Amino acid sequence: MKSISVKSIIVAAIVCVYGCTPRAELSDLRRFTADAFRDQKPEVEPLPFIEPYESVLYSSGSLVNPFLALSFRDFEKVGSSVNMNQVFQPERRREVLEDFPLDALKFMGTLFQDGRAWVLMSTPDGGTHRITLGNHMGRQSGKIININEREILLREVIKNPAGEWEERKVTLNFQ
Repeated sequence: MKSISVKSIIVAAIVCVYGCTPRAELSDLRRFTADAFRDQKPEVEPLPFIEPYESVLYSSGSLVNPFLALSFRDFEKVGSSVNMNQVFQPERRREVLEDFPLDALKFMGTLFQDGRAWVLMSTPDGGTHRITLGNHMGRQSGKIININEREILLREVIKNPAGEWEERKVTLNFQ
């Protein structure tokens, strides 16, 4: 125990002696460093050229909306419906597949059970849903009116450029 305390005293004494010794003169090193880098300027890359933004105003309401992504094969306009209350039901509870645009849904398979056709659709969030006649899908109140092995026929309700509600038929292919 005494040897440990003697060793620690010796180490402490050496540290004190080393700390009290005068330091080497570094003024010549500081002067050289200041003189050597006095005339040198740092090189900075110039900023990249950014082309100015050019905005385009889309003012034609009668043309097709260029920002609407349509990925279905057939688009058949049915015309204005006399009794839109049968087709357009805003108070109806929305189904899960109505939260996604039609082009975001992915066909997984068709099942036939007891003479009834069922389709499995995958959503972008990773869910898989089973749908049949009468179910709704897409953001335009699309109601499934026919299913076969290769396609689904939907009846959608949209507003035309005149602001009137009309229905259209859309065919989704499974390829």
